[in-house]
Amino acid sequence: MSSSPTLTIRAATPDDAFAGALLLNSTQEPHFHTGAVRLAGSFQETPDRYAVAETGGRVSGLGTLWFPEFHPTHAWVGLHLHPDQRAGGVAGALLEHLAGRARAAGRERLWASVREDYLPAWPDLPALGFREVHRTFGGGFHLAGWEAGTDRLEAALAGQGYLLTPAADFRGDGRLTDLYARTRGEKVSAEPTIPPAAETLTKGDGLWDMAWLAWHGQNLVGIALPERSRLDAWNAVLVVHPGHRQRGVATALLARVARSVQAGEMTFLNVAGSARDVAYLGVLRRLGANIEPDWIAWERGA
Repeated sequence: MSSSPTLTIRAATPDDAFAGALLLNSTQEPHFHTGAVRLAGSFQETPDRYAVAETGGRVSGLGTLWFPEFHPTHAWVGLHLHPDQRAGGVAGALLEHLAGRARAAGRERLWASVREDYLPAWPDLPALGFREVHRTFGGGFHLAGWEAGTDRLEAALAGQGYLLTPAADFRGDGRLTDLYARTRGEKVSAEPTIPPAAETLTKGDGLWDMAWLAWHGQNLVGIALPERSRLDAWNAVLVVHPGHRQRGVATALLARVARSVQAGEMTFLNVAGSARDVAYLGVLRRLGANIEPDWIAWERGA
């Protein structure tokens, strides 16, 4: 009777980078793909953030750890397994190794974020003790070659007394503060990916030279701007006064921002939210944004 192959969990080395890149790239969306040279460098620079599973002397899984400052009680984990090993004991052994490192770093909880269409490439997370926390959508505007014809919409809005202007000169205007305060409570949040709305509209890491305002007479009724997210992407922020919705103001504003970002030679404008935000999803789809399958957040104790 043959014995089961020996399972070993060890630190990743640069020699593991070729297999590690294949495992990473087969279990997550293309935006996060990497190459062996870059991964080998990461293994050398932060060896405590990676672990390799070997089954019978062959690499069968790669585990990753991230300790984000914006989520100080959690370690974010990745379980990237060979297809033949997703239902075996590799995932549990790799996870326990990562959990030990998380505890040593003072992190009490483990977090995993997996896009829904990649779940079949991951081990069974509920069986490993994870519970689903929330779902959010991601995606955005791929701006190379993107265009959206809003001339007729803007002409119709002008006929109703609306005007779109660049926002940079109004950055400190009290009317912006009032508009944001009025709509702040409506923002959908899904911690930590989509944090609760800030107390005030961003004064720091926003591309104000690419932001646009909507006016109705002397009244400021909308703003759209790109703002850097916690995950280091430029997100499209959109705010419209409740009394001026369902008229196309949001669509026109966001189209102006996307064109400004495009003219600034940026190739992608990120969007994120919850399926509960039906109006925002409608604006994104009208303008041709790519909406990805939901990202599912999972959590368990370390």
